[in-house]
Amino acid sequence: MSTPEAFDVTVVGGGSAGVAAALAAARQGARTLLIERQQLLGGMGTNAMVHTFCGLFHPDVSRGPQWLNPGIPSEIGMALMQRSGIHKADLMGRVYVLRHRPADLAQLTAELCAEERHLTVLTATEVTALAPGWTITLGDRTIHSRAVIDTTGEALLARLLGDTHWDLAASARLYRPAYVWSFHGLKDELDEPLRLRTAALIVRAVKAGALPAAALGTTLRASPAKGEVFVSTDLEAGGDRWDPTDSDQRLHLESEGRALAHAVWDFLHSSHPSFGSITPPSLPVHAGVRESARWLGDYVLTADDLIRSRRFDDEAALAGWPLEMRETARGPKFRYFDQPEPAGIPSSCLRSSSLPGMFFAGRCLSCDHEALASVRVMGTCLATGQAAGQMATAFRP
Repeated sequence: MSTPEAFDVTVVGGGSAGVAAALAAARQGARTLLIERQQLLGGMGTNAMVHTFCGLFHPDVSRGPQWLNPGIPSEIGMALMQRSGIHKADLMGRVYVLRHRPADLAQLTAELCAEERHLTVLTATEVTALAPGWTITLGDRTIHSRAVIDTTGEALLARLLGDTHWDLAASARLYRPAYVWSFHGLKDELDEPLRLRTAALIVRAVKAGALPAAALGTTLRASPAKGEVFVSTDLEAGGDRWDPTDSDQRLHLESEGRALAHAVWDFLHSSHPSFGSITPPSLPVHAGVRESARWLGDYVLTADDLIRSRRFDDEAALAGWPLEMRETARGPKFRYFDQPEPAGIPSSCLRSSSLPGMFFAGRCLSCDHEALASVRVMGTCLATGQAAGQMATAFRP
């Protein structure tokens, strides 16, 4: 039997949290491995075409857009602004967001990782087994790592270890997934009047039977690139039968999303002069799953912690995005912090003392269902990933 390859830190999952974790570890000199099942790094921001970075900015919008977490989150945010030609964040109601192009994020994350001499990246690679110690199996390849970070978004490593280390909300309460696609060639600027007219057009089409009922939740948002538009729809995904860890259900969700995208595109293309020359839809690699399994760590962050802007002695990152509840496909329900100040995310949410050397960040960190509505966004995932990378580098058995 061949000797396992050895790394100081192995990060499983190459989304926002995973890239930040891997960069943080490698920049501290740790021999780091980043494993991603898809071809592209960037997670939801590339493979699911999520085109707005939320959670990057301080929640007090009266100050203007101010970076909330220093280091990799602001570094990536500023780099995306430079690539897209955007000079400031967008104020959307009571929050700031950063629009970006998924292709820019994919290129940026690949370049940043390639620059780190201590970092090895494996894409299109699945983890098939995990043993304490830590030994990771990748098909016929074996990795031994001093520390491991799970940033899969679905707590894959917790589920490989058994049923005692993770939790999953009831199916009926899980935040509904989104299907996002794009097109080019819009004749007119996608301003607010055109957005509202298009929304009304889609509603009338659903009532007339020209579009399926799922199209009611469709929203359009302009890309930083001229003529490009992103289209998002929340899907019920089976309601109280939805299980995001079930591969067959996820395949059905992808099929539903593709069919809906083509139906909406065909309707817009044929029904409104502004959309007469738009290109066929560019589809995502997969749907945007907002909630799946979560780790049970030394501390479970709660919605009350966030609402009260609680701070912690062992603070690892800051959360500033409101609780964006999406338990149905009828749009979000926002619950804002009691005061426009960030809340702390303790390092005890990113580890379990029963599993030395195991860390977790991003959408699968240790929190309750309501708190996840805030901390799941990509800007906060960058921050918790960075913290987990630093913690894993410092870990000694």
